[in-house]
Amino acid sequence: MQTHPHVYAHRGGRLWAPENTIAAFAKSLTARAYGIELDVHRCKTKEIVVIHDGDAGGTTDGAGLIKDLTLAQIQQFSAGNRMSTEFAAERVPLLTDVLDLIQGRLVINIEIKNFPDNYPGIDDDLLRILSYYPYPQTIVLSSFDHEMVRFVHKKAPQFKTAICHSGMISEPKRYAKRVGFSYMHPDFVTIRADHVQAAHEAGLAINCWTMNSQEQWLAAWEMRLDGIITDNPAACLQYLSTLPAWKPDVRSQKRWWQCSG
Repeated sequence: MQTHPHVYAHRGGRLWAPENTIAAFAKSLTARAYGIELDVHRCKTKEIVVIHDGDAGGTTDGAGLIKDLTLAQIQQFSAGNRMSTEFAAERVPLLTDVLDLIQGRLVINIEIKNFPDNYPGIDDDLLRILSYYPYPQTIVLSSFDHEMVRFVHKKAPQFKTAICHSGMISEPKRYAKRVGFSYMHPDFVTIRADHVQAAHEAGLAINCWTMNSQEQWLAAWEMRLDGIITDNPAACLQYLSTLPAWKPDVRSQKRWWQCSG
């Protein structure tokens, strides 16, 4: 039985290492976060790379749209110089690099970036990679592109899926059945406690982004959020350890781990 919100390292934990890098994901392992959140795009040579922005200049010392750059070009850029010379050798990793590192030890929430840049067939490319990962129960596939969520759920129902959004979805149970998701990932500042209760009554888990203060972490605990997506996983884990365990939730007997979506 879950007793506190699970903690997900947002982009691997942006405060302790450059975002979406192997260094950040390794620190998430050491800190014993419940999971990591990362973002994927597809480059010109068709590899799935882990980076947040569609433009390499957003987080590296390079420039150019990911879709127009080859993997060789992208891996010439430093993904860590902006934070510190300590991380100068960090490169934009392949998704396969992250999977090789984690090996089922953490939940991996993969956010599929499919707009404004469109990557036709990225769902098939991604699912092909994941078909070799022996820990499907630890994968969550999410996107702001809800059609993409529907596609991946239909093609690979063995993976949990999530919709990213702001605010609460009307009639979440009906929408979840239509799209095929079991997690909701809203912006924390756009939800209320009754939204969380509605999600739970629909048999859905609700994980919020991006929560970085003790006030927000306490609110997550009070609202019984299933997960906290944070840039500062270590501090969040330490703070949650000071809070008492939840008492059994009598409002909804069907919780997210019972959902088959």
